[in-house]
Amino acid sequence: MAVLKPLQMTLVSGRTMTIRSLDTSDVPAFLEFIARLPHESSNTMQYVGKRQPELDESKARIEKNRADHVTLDIGAFDGGKLIGFINFRMPNPDHPWQMHLGRFGMMVLKDYWGQGVGKKLLSVIEPHAMSAGIQKIEAEVRVANERGVNLYKSSGYKIEGKRQKAVMIDGEWGDEYFIAKFLGEPSEPFTLPSLETSRLILRPLEISDAESIYAYAKNPSVSQYTLWEPHQSVKDSLSYIKNYAFRYYAEGNPEPFGMVLKTNPGRVIGTAGCFWVSKDAKSMELAYALDEAHWGKGITSEACQAVLDYCFKTFALKRIQSRCKRENKASARVMEKIGMTYEGTLKSSLFHRGRHWDMCHYAFVR
Repeated sequence: MAVLKPLQMTLVSGRTMTIRSLDTSDVPAFLEFIARLPHESSNTMQYVGKRQPELDESKARIEKNRADHVTLDIGAFDGGKLIGFINFRMPNPDHPWQMHLGRFGMMVLKDYWGQGVGKKLLSVIEPHAMSAGIQKIEAEVRVANERGVNLYKSSGYKIEGKRQKAVMIDGEWGDEYFIAKFLGEPSEPFTLPSLETSRLILRPLEISDAESIYAYAKNPSVSQYTLWEPHQSVKDSLSYIKNYAFRYYAEGNPEPFGMVLKTNPGRVIGTAGCFWVSKDAKSMELAYALDEAHWGKGITSEACQAVLDYCFKTFALKRIQSRCKRENKASARVMEKIGMTYEGTLKSSLFHRGRHWDMCHYAFVR
């Protein structure tokens, strides 16, 4: 019998959820869950008008799966409401050539996207799969489902191929990726965690953060001394997330963490993070930006201190450095406040926006 004992998890929003195996008493919540899905997304196999299973039919299915030693039906519950679900199984349990394969399907309600539900559901099936002798987990994901693709990549799944014209939705063809993960590999991919300070949660950026980032990144005051230009549209912010943040995460850089206030966890107000300067020298560089509406409150230094503590501990660093244009006094104060030492000014070392800039260099060395 494969049954997961209840686990508690805290979402990005701060709410506490329960992760556990479904039992027959959960069937009404499950039927309500799958009935809602097709109205929120076309990225699952649920569609409007699909015949939903009867109550007794669903109960029989859950009982059968609970009796199997490999199959899992795991739900994420907000109180009595089912808000996420993952099914794990062996696709061909009787075939001697495929006893090493596991397969899953996962669904999360739209209100809970970006809250860490999917990543937690993925994490609970892996130790179970290994205990059952499964060596490889696989699934399919729509190419258009960028959020899902990025979630799986950040969880260590790799794209093994593409099935073209796998679906036709509203008259348009859609492709699907084959994704898979080998369990027990010696090196797991880097996953950016969430950090917590007295006022902030620092977390990985999500596609849905584009509007929040654009709200402050379009302000010329915020980018006055940065190397990036003010964002001209939400598309610029979306490109920053997809082409900068996601690429840095994939390369093992803890940069950028999105800053959100605990009092308003749905809105990113800035970023802070470190990127590699030299892995051999155990050296990283710190970068940060903050919405002008929150300047002068110590938020940047609070976030940067948490990032420094995390990076020194996680990567066994020797050095974290940072720099700013000489005119950027506020940035220099942040570096000094978090204990960085001024190492000198390189005169005219940067040519940017049609002129030369003196750059002030700071570092923290352990």
